[in-house]
Amino acid sequence: MKKLLMGGIFLILAVVLVSGCTSSGNNTQTAAPINVTNVTAGPGEFGMYTVTAAITPNENLDYLEMVAIWYDSSNAVIQTSSLLWNVNNPQAGQVYKAKGEDSLYQKGTPTRVEIYIFDSVFSGGDTSKAIYHHTVTFK
Repeated sequence: MKKLLMGGIFLILAVVLVSGCTSSGNNTQTAAPINVTNVTAGPGEFGMYTVTAAITPNENLDYLEMVAIWYDSSNAVIQTSSLLWNVNNPQAGQVYKAKGEDSLYQKGTPTRVEIYIFDSVFSGGDTSKAIYHHTVTFK
């Protein structure tokens, strides 16, 4: 009886040890398709506002586009700037200097802008499909 109990305990320990050391193979992590740095946004001349960023694809892509949604101090949307910047066939490792401008003349003063980057044409306002999102808050 004692040998049977010890054998059962040994078997359970062996199964636990082996399963703890075995990888399931489902833990693959994919790198983000783009790296975005130097994001800036702010007022320019004549009621124009500018968004800039350095975008580096980590893989060859078919398309990239930048969208900006401008908000005032009450969190109301002032303007949605779709297709603020875009590029066809961006290549992996190449840095793209994105710059987009939009007129907010007589629409209000923004206190923040939500910047989205998509890898498909005309995202249609569905921000959940963005491959990148960043918020810039103005003082």
